[in-house]
Amino acid sequence: MDAFLHVVRDLALLVARLVAGVTLMAHGWYRWNITGLEDQANILEGVGLPSAEGLVIATIAFELIGGALLVFGLATPLVGLGMIVQNGAVILTTRMDAGFYQHDGGWEYNAVLGVVGLLFLAMGSGRAGLDHLFLRPRDEGGGQLIETDPRDHARERPPSYPEPTPPHRNPTGTP
Repeated sequence: MDAFLHVVRDLALLVARLVAGVTLMAHGWYRWNITGLEDQANILEGVGLPSAEGLVIATIAFELIGGALLVFGLATPLVGLGMIVQNGAVILTTRMDAGFYQHDGGWEYNAVLGVVGLLFLAMGSGRAGLDHLFLRPRDEGGGQLIETDPRDHARERPPSYPEPTPPHRNPTGTP
């Protein structure tokens, strides 16, 4: 069962990385080639952010490079952290007052991308990503994704049979 869960987790991370990576690259390309740097900078200046042009360039670079890294599964936790920071900043600076729904200019889409970034930060790329070639994550639970109930271990040995204790030895080494 553990092997099956590992495969499901790796496939889910692969699909999520591909979709999120392509989405990031599409947004970066759109900002760069369709909307343009000047219009993006005007949006940021309109909400009072300093160095708007630098922020736009950094955002586009992150979306293009970070999206490509996600597709290949490289630096996945770092890109996940960038997704959290970027989408959190978008929510706090430009979307919070518009409400929740995306069709009203709200922050729901950015919240979803931020949460996906959190998953990448926590889970990494999985075994299907190139990160797996360089980083060997260790599972804290002894390699199991789902731990057994500790009460099951208590049922294995009835309480009337105490655990055996090792024989006592004195410091001189004689019994």
